[in-house]
Formats: sequence, C-alpha cells, structure tokens
Amino acid sequence: MPSAPDADENSPDQPDTQPGTATSTDEPSTEPDTGEAEGKSEGVPFPPRGTLTLRALRWGGLIDAVVLGVTALVLRRELKEAGSLIPDEAFTMTGLMIFGGVLVWLFLSFRKKKRPILVTIMITVMAALGMATAASLTLAWWNTYQETGFSVLFLLVLAGVALSATLFLSVGPLLHYLRMRTTAVGIGDPDDPSRWRRLQRKTGEKTDKGLPRYESIRVPRRTRTYLMAMVIAPVLMLGSALAGTWALVNPVHHVMATPPADTSLAPPTSLAPTATWSTEISSTELTTVAGAGGPIFLTDDGVMALSPKGGSVLWSYSRKHTTVAPNSYSDSRRLITSPDGKYVATRIQLPAFVASPQGSEAAITLVFDALTGRIVFERQSTNGNLQLTDSAVLDGDTAFSLTDRSQMWTLPENSDVSYSGPAGHASFILKSSEEPPSEDAPTSVYRSTVTTTVFPQNNPTAEVEVQNILSELPSEPNAFDNPFSSFINGWAARYTGEADSSGNPVAEVISLDALAKVDGADTKTFPLGATSGINTEASRVSGSIVTYPIINREVNIHDHPEKSRSEAVFDPVTRTVTPVSQDRSLAGASTGLVEVTADDGSTSAALVIRPGDGSPGTTIPITPGSTYQPPQELADKENTPAQPLIPQDTDSESRARAVRTPGAVIAILKATRTSYADCSVGPSNRDQRCRTTYRIFGVTGGQK
Repeated sequence: MPSAPDADENSPDQPDTQPGTATSTDEPSTEPDTGEAEGKSEGVPFPPRGTLTLRALRWGGLIDAVVLGVTALVLRRELKEAGSLIPDEAFTMTGLMIFGGVLVWLFLSFRKKKRPILVTIMITVMAALGMATAASLTLAWWNTYQETGFSVLFLLVLAGVALSATLFLSVGPLLHYLRMRTTAVGIGDPDDPSRWRRLQRKTGEKTDKGLPRYESIRVPRRTRTYLMAMVIAPVLMLGSALAGTWALVNPVHHVMATPPADTSLAPPTSLAPTATWSTEISSTELTTVAGAGGPIFLTDDGVMALSPKGGSVLWSYSRKHTTVAPNSYSDSRRLITSPDGKYVATRIQLPAFVASPQGSEAAITLVFDALTGRIVFERQSTNGNLQLTDSAVLDGDTAFSLTDRSQMWTLPENSDVSYSGPAGHASFILKSSEEPPSEDAPTSVYRSTVTTTVFPQNNPTAEVEVQNILSELPSEPNAFDNPFSSFINGWAARYTGEADSSGNPVAEVISLDALAKVDGADTKTFPLGATSGINTEASRVSGSIVTYPIINREVNIHDHPEKSRSEAVFDPVTRTVTPVSQDRSLAGASTGLVEVTADDGSTSAALVIRPGDGSPGTTIPITPGSTYQPPQELADKENTPAQPLIPQDTDSESRARAVRTPGAVIAILKATRTSYADCSVGPSNRDQRCRTTYRIFGVTGGQK
C-alpha cells in the first residue's frame, strides 16, 4: 500500500506546535504552498507525515517541467523539422502519459474509496511511461550524436521534461490517496493535502456564520529551508545532469600549441637531397596549406599543424564526424589562410536538421590562430563564400574583426560575392568575371584574363573594378571554363597593356591593396615578362606568383607533361622575380613518382622533386611493398614527373605532390588504393568511408 514518506520526531517535516504559532482565519490563504506547517490537534498529526515533502516535490516537478519546457521551445528554434528527431514511440508514450494523467485525476477526484492496489498501479504505470519516454529521447540523442557528431541538447532537455512531468504526475495520486486515507475532508478544503494553496487545519471552533474555523500553522525556519530545498532539488539535479552530459560528451577535441610555432622560419629557396622526417596521416582526402609557422592539414577528423623541423603535431582541432563545407572551385579552398599566414579558416558543415538564419545549409565558420591553434573566431553561418585578410574575415556577406570579433559591416543583398580564399592584407575581393578578348592581343596565343572587383576592408562601398587580371588557362581554345586567378600573400598579377618585341602581352605583380586603393598601400610593381596567364596550381603549392610561358592556342598543355608549364616566379617573401630556369625551389619544379633501376637490375619507386634550374633536387625512395602497386605501375606517365597544373579531373591527379611552407617543403604520397568500389562513400556513412594513407615527408632547404 502506498504511503507518504514518514518523518521521525526530529525530522524537519515535523511542525512547530508551540503556542502562539497558529493564526486563525475564516478563509483559506491564497498563497501557493511551497512549505507550510504541519500541526497536531488533539494528538492527531496534521497533515500526515511526509505530506509537506510530497507537496514540495510536486511543486519541484511542475517548476522543473515548465523551466525545461521553455528551454526546449527556445532550443527548438535552432532546428529545422525538430519533430523528425523525436522517436515515434516518444510521441506515443507522451500521449499515453497525458491521457493517463487526466484519467487518474478524474478517478481520484470523484471516486470516494480508492484501493491501495489501484493507486499503486496508477503510480507505477505513470512512472514507467515517463521513464520510458525519457529513455527513448536520450537514446535518440545518443544515436544522433553517433551518426552526426552533433549533440542535440533539445532532445536531452525533452528527456528532462519527461522526467519532471513523471515526478509531478506521480506525486499527485499519493497526495490524493493521503487525503482519502487519513483525513475526512473534501476536495479543495483548506485541510485537503492535495490542494495547491496553503494548508490550514480546523481549530474545532465555528465562525460567526457557523462555518468551521481554520488556522495556518507556521513552521521553523529550518523546516521551511528544507522544504524549499526539496522544491528546487529536481531543477538542480536535472539541470546538473544535462549540463554534465553536455560538457562530457563533447564532439570537439582541441589541443593548442605551447609555445607557439616558430615564425622565424622562411620557406626554403632550395631543396635538400632527401627528406628530413616522415609521418603518416589517414584520411579520405587531405588538404595542405602553408601557415606562418609551417604546414597545416585538413583531414576527415579536423585540422592539425605539424612542426616543419621534425613533423611533430603542434596543435590540432578534431571534431567527431567532421564534414567540411566546400568554398570554391578548388578543394584547397576548404582551408583558407590569411595573406600573412597567421590565420587559417575552414567551415564545418552542420547536419541538415540545424536551422540556418538565411534558410540555406548551416555551417560553423572557424578561424584559428595558425601559430597556436587558438580559435579566434567562431560563428554559425552558411555555405557562403569565405575570405581572410590579415585582420578580418568575410563570412558570407558579413565582415568581422579578428582582433575583437566585432561585426564590421554587412554587404547589400545584391552584392553577389563569388570568391573564396586569401584576400589582400587589408582588402577583400568581391568577384571575378569573364573579360572580353582584347582587340590588341594576338589571336594565336593564349591571353587569359578576368575582371576582378576589390574594395578596402574598412569601406565596402569603395569598389574598384580591375581589368586584365591574369587567370588560369581554359581547358581548350575559345573556352572560358576557368574564370579564376590566384592571389598569393596579398599579391596579384595583371597585364600592363604593353607587349614585348614579339607582340606577346607582358604582365606585372601588384598588391591587391594597391588595386583596392587602400590608404598607405604598397604601390610598387614587379615585372613578370610575357605570359599567357597564371599557373594557379603552381602558385598555390609554391606560395609564389607563377606565370605560364607564352602558349599557342593549338597546344594542349595537359597532353605534354614534359613541356614547361611555368615561366617566371615572383617570391613574395624576397620580393624578387626569377625565371623558372633559375629557380631552385618548388615553383618550377617537376614533382612525381619515377621507377628507379638498381645496379642488380631490381626496380623500385622514388618520389622526386626536380627544380626548374636542373639541380638534383630531392629523391625520396619508396620502400618496396609499402604501396599498393608495384614500381612500374606506381610511376607517373612515361616515367616523367610534371610541373604543377590544375587537374581536369580527379583521375588525372598524381599520387605525389608537394607544398612549400615556412621551414620545409612538404612532399605527400598517396600510398594506398584510391578505388572506393568496395565501401560506401559520403556523409551518410562516414564510419564506412575508405580512408587513404598519406605519407608525409619534410624536405628542408638545401645548400645554396
């Protein structure tokens, strides 16, 4: 038989029975009861022992349900179709619990005799439904977290609402049972234990109207404190449990560098004969960029920076089930550096159920300090364009300061930002568009250009349209399928409008800040000579402005890897222009895999980087059996490494590539099979995606 929790003689649940503590009244008090008095009349305890505790718990359950319910409504606004996350069985059990609560209230209110077994069954059923609902919601939260890496606090709060409602609905029948079992009072009478208002007791006297006189009984402060603690205990317990779960089950693992990376290292201007160190990274894709302190990698797990001296991890940021949002035409733009390399940014795509203010796909924009890994900017945004200057980020159409995270301005809706990547030191790029062929340009050779619109970062209305910016070569004559350029360390290449002695167009290097007319910008220019365009891939991997030679329109450079794909190199660090034939670093180097024959006739493979000046460069032997293919199949086409060139499709990418960073040139070998026929690919089954082993080699500078 159910009974209220008893209190012994020293319990704080006992009333104060000292004379003078009762206040007589004709009408019951209208104050809500959070901790009233118990008293004794003629030796009979009133209310029954434990009643005040149950009443306090009922208030606690109600308050907790309301607070968590409001919290759930607020969190629901951050989700799209939040109902799809809630299991069907949770809906069903919630409906049964509400319907059952109504039936229990009717049963206990109008049935005079309540058998203990019936009350026990009611309480047990209500508690079971509530706990099952909370368990179903908690399991849905855990499954969602395992599948997406996103902790949906909304589901946990709903589970808390279910538990609070269970407490509230379970205590009610006990109070009704106590009213029937221990007192001969009607529903709602001043001495009814199940009523919500302050409890009173009969004095045995009559009022002037002949009605029973009631008195309020006060309790000691200690007892009142105890009862108030019982009211807030459910809120504190469930709130602490939710906060603890939220903190402990964190999809993010972030390790920062102490001390910061070394900024005194310069990119190598020559190559050592072999690698200084090596390591391996497992990922389906690997993006590599140069930060101010060395190489930074984007993997399936997140972002990590390695020491260029020994390959150790400087800092890392990993997030469970990371899906990186693409930003532009190139996968390399999934990881963006500022012109000075001190910041690096990426976007983590959020699950489809996360609401976005703009109504498109939601993502989290992250900007890291490239030297320490500290997050300097974090914002929920969309898959719009992303740019970095030395001190600001353009996230979609809104710019923010990287110094204090304050919002600087928002572009008009019709601005149409279409560029993602590094911008100027103090200027942003609005867009690049197709440019009509120049009437003065020779028709027999390529002259690839775009018109680029730039503006100062502190004045988005001061747009400047710049013509004749060098662009990537088209895939075929008369096509315009590569309308983009490459901006390196805040520098751009443009045609001067003049021609050399053969009538070929000549170009120069100029800073983006100068083009945007930023106050105090460096306006110095550097001549590049005659060219047909900018080699965007060679520029990206070398951290230099690299131009194409003059190329006849009848020549397809993709079909002739042995031909030179680079002509002049502008190094932003030294601010010098060097012909590729004199460059000893990566800008004009041919990188690839070759078959090497030993003196005994056996063959093996090697990763080679051969500079444009003809020097030996770097040779990294590949251990036989450490790759999925024999040396003959591993080697590049015609056993000839090629200079960097933007690939026309993924199948044309070489298994070897290199990136120049401060302190070392990073050579990368894709060592395992690239076919995905035997496993699933895509965010829906990220745990089953085929990972590739990338072998990373650090090549320091050679002797000058």
